[in-house]
Amino acid sequence: MAATKTTEKTTDNLIKGTLPSGIKVEFDPSKSTGHTLMKARKASGGFATVIYIMAEIATFDGEKLPAPEILNYQDHDVIAIEELWESAKPGK
Repeated sequence: MAATKTTEKTTDNLIKGTLPSGIKVEFDPSKSTGHTLMKARKASGGFATVIYIMAEIATFDGEKLPAPEILNYQDHDVIAIEELWESAKPGK
């Protein structure tokens, strides 16, 4: 099962994808630093770190959203967001 209907890497470092619910996600993984990671881990208590990172660097249908709002998405969308983040690893 693919996490998103579409996943696209653009030449300007953007990762674009569409969640199972149809929500369009766009982010630049180079905007996430060690500081972003530590902030996300602290805010999430070590859980849902990827969602907290995405709240910092991604847009959802063109809007920034706080992590608690993203965590209220359906489970398939949350899993798809995590998989979209994973697809942004260099070499993938």
